[in-house]
Amino acid sequence: MQRALIVFGAWTAVALLFAIQMHFQASSTDAQPRSWGWILAWQFTGWWTWALFTAPVCAFAAWAVRIRRPVMVVATHLPVAVLVAIACAGFEGGVKTVLGLWRTPHTLFSGVTDGIEIWWTFNVLVYAMIAGLYHAWRATRLETQLVQARLDALVGQLQPHFLFNTLHTISAFVLEDPKQANRMITRLSELLRQSFNRERGPLVTLEEELELLDHYVAIQEARFGDRLRVTFRVDPQAGAALVPTLLLQPLVENAIRYGVAPNGGDAVAEVEISATRRKDRLHLEVRDNGPGVNGDKRVDGNGSGSGLGIANTRARLQELYGPSHRFELTNAPAPAHGALATIEIPFSDHARGHR
Repeated sequence: MQRALIVFGAWTAVALLFAIQMHFQASSTDAQPRSWGWILAWQFTGWWTWALFTAPVCAFAAWAVRIRRPVMVVATHLPVAVLVAIACAGFEGGVKTVLGLWRTPHTLFSGVTDGIEIWWTFNVLVYAMIAGLYHAWRATRLETQLVQARLDALVGQLQPHFLFNTLHTISAFVLEDPKQANRMITRLSELLRQSFNRERGPLVTLEEELELLDHYVAIQEARFGDRLRVTFRVDPQAGAALVPTLLLQPLVENAIRYGVAPNGGDAVAEVEISATRRKDRLHLEVRDNGPGVNGDKRVDGNGSGSGLGIANTRARLQELYGPSHRFELTNAPAPAHGALATIEIPFSDHARGHR
């Protein structure tokens, strides 16, 4: 029903545009220009006829696309285009005859034949337009489905990786500190409830992402105690921004892994997570005080993250934003030391449109 209304509305808009054109053209050339009522009836009978034929044309185009070979698809469409063009022209001529819209008296037969003679060639072009729009719509839909499938696959790949690493952290406390392990399991259960929630689409608000990240950070802080300090610095204007789900967790995990272990002893590993809105851009940073990207093996020769989490993040950002994003993993600028992960994406807060 919705598609029928869209098709009807589209052809109505086309009819109105042609009616306006016909009115001004007739006003400048005809001695006795036709009334608006006649012009609207003339245009609507023509374009609403195509509203009736649009669904069959699209149905045939959906069948023809299965042929795969482009030349054969075009060859298949040609005879059908001629038949549909003739049928549509004849139907339009007949309707105009019944409504008495012809300038000269017509019988039903002459109205049909005149309609075919006048409009069948033009209708072939209209058929080609409808078929072309269908193929363009289908290609766009398939591309959207492909992107969604890739995103689902990447998130599905990341979630087990995330879960196994967290369980490994908890397992270290089961014998040493059962109470702490129990608290961590409680955190994990809440974390899993949110991360595997089916209502979470490929995009979530930054506020939701940070809420999820807080559970992960709490587990890691329980594991490392005073050896780990995590700080959040979030611009209030950035909280409603849309970000890919599980965007920050791999970066924070990376920062903790390469920040805590190398320091050793009583040294405190510091991780800072910041988010700011800069006009129409969202700027995210994850900074640590470890040895930096040149002091560990977190990046390859191209400066790309070699771990699953970093590679996964890079792939998802590319799928979602293409060239309109920036993702860098570099050394923090002097006088600070450590690694700095920077992400810039377009700012958007239209959450409902992405669920």
